[in-house]
Amino acid sequence: MVAVALGLGAAASMIAAARSLRPAPPSLAALHRRIQPARSGVVPAAGPATGALGATGHGRRWAERLARSGAGGRLAERLGGDLFVAGITLPELVTQLVVFGAVGFVAAVAVSGSFAAVGVLVSPVFAVVGSFGCAAVAVVAAVSRLRATAARTRSEFRSDVSQYLTLGASVMAAGRSAEWAVRYAAGAGKGHAFGTIDAALRSAPAMGRTTWEALAAVSAQWDVPELSDLAAAVERATTLGGDAAEACGVIAQAMRARSLDAIERAADRANVKMLGPTYLFLAGFGLFLAFPLLDELSRSL
Repeated sequence: MVAVALGLGAAASMIAAARSLRPAPPSLAALHRRIQPARSGVVPAAGPATGALGATGHGRRWAERLARSGAGGRLAERLGGDLFVAGITLPELVTQLVVFGAVGFVAAVAVSGSFAAVGVLVSPVFAVVGSFGCAAVAVVAAVSRLRATAARTRSEFRSDVSQYLTLGASVMAAGRSAEWAVRYAAGAGKGHAFGTIDAALRSAPAMGRTTWEALAAVSAQWDVPELSDLAAAVERATTLGGDAAEACGVIAQAMRARSLDAIERAADRANVKMLGPTYLFLAGFGLFLAFPLLDELSRSL
């Protein structure tokens, strides 16, 4: 009976978790953004959860209350940059953490109940500590997943910025002004960075910003210092009449060099990680070849 009760409880928890993973109906604001994308280049601030793990009804309200609490503020302070880059609101993150923690806790309780059902004695203290430990591990896994998504998005954004700088330098070298070149390059390319920069530059006049201030704002939001250097070059070219083509080309070349260095470092780390499996494979293969000789020697002795 205990095993049946635990099984039913685990199944109900899994069904509830699966239902919480279903996408929520899009809000009116989300539909409006889909029809007419925002021109500020900024992800909307934390609001009602409408993503893949968004809560609905009462779940949305308690997620928003948790997001507005002190713990939610500390969470936003530590992960605010990753949330912005990943395009996830704080209530959505709270929902993910609660769901992952509940699934980890229920899974640990189900394992402990299965052991008890087959006659294996499990200490209650160990079962309770293990359940909360699995819930904590699941929460850490959710945060790691968020950070991995943000790191991947940042890498793709930086790659697009490198292409944007190269295109802008080419347009400037053709004799166009710095402001015209950065605006044209933003609208000519395809990618997340091109769209973000283009939206920021288009909305700059309405917001009372100059072209270089818009570039600096995108640089601060995405932590890409090369865009700040480009903004400074465009400002010098516009206000002092300097040539920004050479500066833009140097920035693009330096960014490509750093990207190549990062790729080489990642390849070296991958090679180091493969040394262990390679050595194990060679050791097993050598043991397989030497087995007949070892078997013959053991029989002769």
